[in-house]
Amino acid sequence: MVTGEIATRPARGGLLRRVGAGALLPITVFAMALALWYNITGDGRTRFGDLDALLRRGALTPDRFSLIGPLFSAPLYLLGAAFGYPEGGVVFFNLAVFIIGLIALRALLRRHLAPATLRRFLLLLTAGSMFPAAVASYYGETFTAIAVSVGLAAALLAERRWARLTGWLFVALGVANTPATLLGLGLALLARVWATRRLRYALPGAVALALIMGESLLRRGSFFATGYMGDAGYKTVMPYSGLPGFSYPFLLGAASILFSFGKGLVFYTPGLFLPVKRRMLTRSAPGAGVWVWQLSCLLFVAGLIALYASWWGWTGDWYWGPRFFLIAGVPASCALAVWASRPSPRLWVNAGLLALLALSIWVGVDGAVFGTAGLQICQANHNQYGALCAYTPDYSALWVPFENLARYGFSPTFARVEYFQSRAALLLIIAPVVWLYLAAPLLRAAAEQSRNLGATVAPILRARVKSLRF
Repeated sequence: MVTGEIATRPARGGLLRRVGAGALLPITVFAMALALWYNITGDGRTRFGDLDALLRRGALTPDRFSLIGPLFSAPLYLLGAAFGYPEGGVVFFNLAVFIIGLIALRALLRRHLAPATLRRFLLLLTAGSMFPAAVASYYGETFTAIAVSVGLAAALLAERRWARLTGWLFVALGVANTPATLLGLGLALLARVWATRRLRYALPGAVALALIMGESLLRRGSFFATGYMGDAGYKTVMPYSGLPGFSYPFLLGAASILFSFGKGLVFYTPGLFLPVKRRMLTRSAPGAGVWVWQLSCLLFVAGLIALYASWWGWTGDWYWGPRFFLIAGVPASCALAVWASRPSPRLWVNAGLLALLALSIWVGVDGAVFGTAGLQICQANHNQYGALCAYTPDYSALWVPFENLARYGFSPTFARVEYFQSRAALLLIIAPVVWLYLAAPLLRAAAEQSRNLGATVAPILRARVKSLRF
């Protein structure tokens, strides 16, 4: 065949594979959405109350949580209210935000990532990240994570000026929805100012700060009234518990955020720590753009770690996983997708990547299907045992389903303890299929490398065996 020749009709097998790969994402999204137990509890209940007070009575409450994210759910509130149940619409807000985010990321990244890599990235976000657990609630992290990550993609990768400006606006809105993320945005913007020598990249930070201070003035009467003054947790056996504000030792907090069994990013976002710069920059020029986006997301996460490491409530309280770091799943999934699409020449690296893919898929399945079931002991007596769920593998939300499975087997008792619902069965069936699709290049490479290794080692072993003497 002449180099550059274009096939006029693709092979049937290749076409079927592409159709199947394209259908896997919507099927996975459906399975994930079906498996979730939607609720409005905890911080989500407070946010809903603030929105309800505004839309029903026109009142601005002085609560600590921003109204920016909930305001975007107002159409769903009004739709539910038309049927006499406002919560019925709002409870699906984060799911809608996530799906819109997937569509937007696909549109923004399709010219910067190979189609197979982009599919793997979106599949990992759907079935191999903390997002499945987050979208079932009405907490604010999903809106912030999607607004910031998609906004950065638009601001840094979009070709049209209006799209870039819209991207920066959503970044500012996402940060204002969670004011603690301002430091993360500051690091990302500082990198852009340093790289481009243009101060205009500081403007989104100024807009976010203005939104935060303006909302504080409107709702709490002062530019600097955050609503967190004197805020502290219960006193427990932990030596620094019960102290307000940023009273936790920084090094202990950073180590806990990264490595604790119940909340550590090493376990919940394993792809976050993969070196990916060289793999992105050795591709064509568009790869440089996606690396800038990836770096911006990583710096944003670094800012979150730096801020929350000293805060008394870095764990996110009674919640599955490290909820404050939900956005870390975006660069983690992107890095893992890039590595999975281009296997390493080293067998041990590919074997490690297969394990990371399995762990990522389990994170998504565990968050969607099991959550914090069976861990109520960590809430007992004003969270006196909360450290067990944060630090130990025995009470980690990621691992306790395996303990209960070993204890009860596949039995009604296991289903009762883990609150297992039959509608989650589809996700449990889809998850291994997703892993096989994600891992296919790695499996092929590892199989070939294993054969080569066997062909090299086998003659040596035979020679050694023949040389043995009694």
